[in-house]
Amino acid sequence: MENKVFILDQTTIKKLLTIYKLVIPDFQRNFVWKQAKKQQLLESLFRGFPIGAITLYEDDNNKGYYIIDGLQRINTLNQYLSRPATVIPFNRFCVKIEEDIQFFIEEYELTISFSQLKKYIKKWYEKLSSLYEFEKVSVLFNVFSNEKDSIAKQFCDLEIVEALLDVLKSKIEIVHDDIALIIYKGDKNELPDLFKNINTGSVALSQYEILQSVWNEYLLDKEVLRDTYEAFNRELDSIRDDYEIDAIKEAGQFDIFKNIVGLNHIICSNEKVNLVFRFSSFKKLVKPIEYSDNYVKFYENDSIAFELYSTILCGSSNQIVKAIDLIYNSTNDKNKISQFVNLLNKAIIKSIDIAILELDNRTSKMIESKYHSLYVLVGIILSNYEIDVRKLSIEENKKSKKMFDEVLKIEQHIKNKWFVDENRQMGFFNIKIGELVDIKSRERMINEENDETSSNTTKEKMAIRINGEIICASTVKEFYSKIFLYLIENNINFDNIVPYATGNKRYLINWKNEHVNGNIFISPLVVKNYYIETHKSKNGAIQDVYKFLKEINVNVEYAK
Repeated sequence: MENKVFILDQTTIKKLLTIYKLVIPDFQRNFVWKQAKKQQLLESLFRGFPIGAITLYEDDNNKGYYIIDGLQRINTLNQYLSRPATVIPFNRFCVKIEEDIQFFIEEYELTISFSQLKKYIKKWYEKLSSLYEFEKVSVLFNVFSNEKDSIAKQFCDLEIVEALLDVLKSKIEIVHDDIALIIYKGDKNELPDLFKNINTGSVALSQYEILQSVWNEYLLDKEVLRDTYEAFNRELDSIRDDYEIDAIKEAGQFDIFKNIVGLNHIICSNEKVNLVFRFSSFKKLVKPIEYSDNYVKFYENDSIAFELYSTILCGSSNQIVKAIDLIYNSTNDKNKISQFVNLLNKAIIKSIDIAILELDNRTSKMIESKYHSLYVLVGIILSNYEIDVRKLSIEENKKSKKMFDEVLKIEQHIKNKWFVDENRQMGFFNIKIGELVDIKSRERMINEENDETSSNTTKEKMAIRINGEIICASTVKEFYSKIFLYLIENNINFDNIVPYATGNKRYLINWKNEHVNGNIFISPLVVKNYYIETHKSKNGAIQDVYKFLKEINVNVEYAK
């Protein structure tokens, strides 16, 4: 506790923006308030309401102050006091000043109307471009001196211009500009946790902004991941442009969050990627962003790469935390993880190119749904790659034509109203991804059987008797698959005991790909809507199935 010192202080907005050396930490959020939120903040200040304390970390080494809480408030104040027209448009400002300007005209007996003077005030207001420039009389005086008409001539007297400026200034200035500060002095390494704890309760903080601070120790080798590292830095340049405060934006160490942001940037820089991603939050930029290395970003989206990682590694679009935890388990080192992540990035980018090529030749467009985009793209990835997150291995294999063709039946998806109306929910998406995993499992099983046959190796058969009928198989996965297909096809209902465990914390069957404690199934099989955890040995598999069938009151016997 001796290292954790919080000092309560007070300053003015002007001092905070002009004297303090502000630094935006690496873990800070990347979004910027929308116009309505900015105007709401200013309205509170105009009415003399408090806007909450700003939390800063004082870094004695570089004499700077890291913004822990209050970045959006500081940025809004700086933007307004530099270029007020970008926050409060002139028509709204005009309403505020009209009565006072009318009084000013009468007081100085000017032979002009408010509407005539308004165009000069508008030119001055919209021309303001630097911090506290609205306080300089020379800027307003130059507006009149550059004009030669009869109205401008009435403002050749600097005293009149100063009087007019006083009126205008009074409607821009924030009179009650005292602001509370909480200055933290302590261990700099604890800043991400401090940020997370302060901001977790904020409704404006998204899941990804929380992850930005949570994953700051999940490091990667930027030399291995050069493409996404460079892409993240391009994105960081854009973020710097968004923030108009005079502050340093730190890059920090390269971690998994920044890698995924970089991948997101690469995806958004493919001009034809809108053929794949057709949904409202994947937006085309009005003006593409051009970078110094001739890179161009065409689209705006901050989550699609996170969704892809989650779906590929966990079979669901809302499991990103679990997906990353699978990568960063205690047995994996930084180099092995970096190699895996690099291969995963490349598989995603290559599959997007394949999807674009396929979709470009079709007359039917993708359904306007994030889930349809993920379904098609993840299907293409799974059809071309064997991905084992537990072993951190990715291998390009012989394409699964059945899966590839299935995910590209766009006309059939449209006809069957996939991912629209009641099918828009994530549950429908997870079922469809499960069906793809099932196709993969069946093909793998067939390949294993073919390999066994071709090698002329005699394998011990697995068998069990259900209602007098013997069901047998050569492999564990084939055995489980045949058993559960038999139950489903014969309308033997077992939903009332799902999820079902055959041992302590060992689940045989569940609705989702995980144990009750949240651990992912080690060797799952998908049959219809069920995930089945397969046993490692044939005898263990037979015993598991026997216990389960007894539990659901099926007539079952061991078969010799």
